Amino acid sequence: MVRHSSPLAGAFTALLGLVNLAHAFPNGMIRPRQTPIPGLERCTSSTFDAVVAEFGGSLAPRSPYTSNTEPYSGNDAVLVWATRNTAINIPDICGVRIAVTGNVAFEIYLPSPQRWNRRFLTVGNGGFAGRTSRVDMFSRAVHGWAVMSTNVGHEDASGGMSWAANNESLQIDWAWKAMASSVPYAKAIVAAYYQNVSAVGNYYSGCSTGGRQGIRQVEVDANSFDGMLIGAPAWNVRSAMPVLSRIGWLGQTSGLKISPTDTLLLQRIYNRVYERCNVIGFDNTANDGAIRDSVACLDLFRQSGVSGPVWSGLDCDNNSPAANCVTLSQRQAFMTLLEEFKAPKAPGEDPSYAGDGFDISGIKGLTTFLTQQSLTDFDQQFSRYFLNETIVWDSDENGTRLITRSEEWDARVRANADPAILRGWRGKTILYTGTADGTVSSLGTRRAFNLAGGTSNTKLAYFELPGMPHCADSGNGGENPPWYIGGVGISLANGGTWFMPNTTTPPLNNTEHDALVALTEWVEGGPGEAAPTKLTATAFSNLASYTISKRRPICAAPKRQNYNAGDINSPESWSCVAA
Repeated sequence: MVRHSSPLAGAFTALLGLVNLAHAFPNGMIRPRQTPIPGLERCTSSTFDAVVAEFGGSLAPRSPYTSNTEPYSGNDAVLVWATRNTAINIPDICGVRIAVTGNVAFEIYLPSPQRWNRRFLTVGNGGFAGRTSRVDMFSRAVHGWAVMSTNVGHEDASGGMSWAANNESLQIDWAWKAMASSVPYAKAIVAAYYQNVSAVGNYYSGCSTGGRQGIRQVEVDANSFDGMLIGAPAWNVRSAMPVLSRIGWLGQTSGLKISPTDTLLLQRIYNRVYERCNVIGFDNTANDGAIRDSVACLDLFRQSGVSGPVWSGLDCDNNSPAANCVTLSQRQAFMTLLEEFKAPKAPGEDPSYAGDGFDISGIKGLTTFLTQQSLTDFDQQFSRYFLNETIVWDSDENGTRLITRSEEWDARVRANADPAILRGWRGKTILYTGTADGTVSSLGTRRAFNLAGGTSNTKLAYFELPGMPHCADSGNGGENPPWYIGGVGISLANGGTWFMPNTTTPPLNNTEHDALVALTEWVEGGPGEAAPTKLTATAFSNLASYTISKRRPICAAPKRQNYNAGDINSPESWSCVAA
């Protein structure tokens, strides 16, 4: 993992989906071609000369990445993958980096013609960070996919936003233009390498900002992809960023923040929410770490009020150390989060409409945004660097000016993606989210699903993963429900090697366990192929040995996950029932 001195690195790594911003190759390296290797005979610069001449730019033999993450050596323009991982031996992937124009670049991994599965995949990015998504590329290239990812027009991987200051051109690259200029170029590279053997399908996979990128690219060019796997899309960025500013302000003024003297504040609130709502009366699955009926849970806390019985035992008095209770102002701020951020209201009403509501299930995910060190700067960066403003929410009449400035910015940059485009899109989409997402609320993904046509859209399938945090870029074990289904950020146990055939029992690289594989079957099966209605999510007790600890069905809307009886960690104990 790349380390950065900025205290904001952690906050923005999580922001809008930041799936594995280190982007380092897992236990491998790229080296220049020295002698011919079987399957790599066409991995030479001359193979791509005609494409580069047509599209412009140049082959880029070295990345601008910092020395401690630099995977290239030598001066050859075309690079060859050579892994040192003992669990995987894939020596025949040709890696190419293309400088497109200006600051925009993309990288593409090309398996040997003998192993290519005749599919092209574009992988999305995370948050505001630059660099290509190499780990996610690798986890598919080892299975024969030709995979591309852009650098979104800059190389600042910190997650901060200073790269955007006074540079609307770079902002537009990040918003949509880097992707739009890279996809057709990468397809031409694929055609050149495989000598015009046609792909059976063009696909996209991305989460958060990556999810927004995919939908936005379909707006730019509906023929870019045949199918998309979209996780927790940060599609409503012009409203989401003011909301995060509001959360920062609440943290500063109410004490609802993590401080060096009280690091477990949100954990105490989180524990109380789950204690009250992850019980038989709500979802029939006590102590499995997931709230399935967040609406009923919110109603419970709303009806109880900030001094009601749901908070019993957490009251602060002269005899209660601050680290063992939740103050009245902190409880009020928590309920404000739950009440304020509703779906858009009519023009002229209180602008607290920004965003799509905060799901009570995602409270633990707020930890990153409410740490003491990140609050000093986090809630101001979007205003400062994208809007050229110094204001934050509540320093300007409850956010009115900030929201207006954000809308004016988006009218120029066009970062927002419109999920409604999926209603008439020619391709097919699997959309998913985690119900414990504290960064891009699951309520926003549900609204995207409805805007895209909901259950009436026969080319759209929507899955909610109970208990999964934002893009699940962390380990999955312990009390948590399973959430590995092969999306960006949730295919990366031990660098993606669990995806290798026969490394787990049962195998996971199939339509039951891997959402991207399920998508390919749905797309390539033609108009008559039924949409997937169920996936099986997986959790591991030991990532090094790929030991599976639990599996559970994930249900496509309008059905929901239901516990029947028996071993809670066995998929046979669960079913999909009408919501």
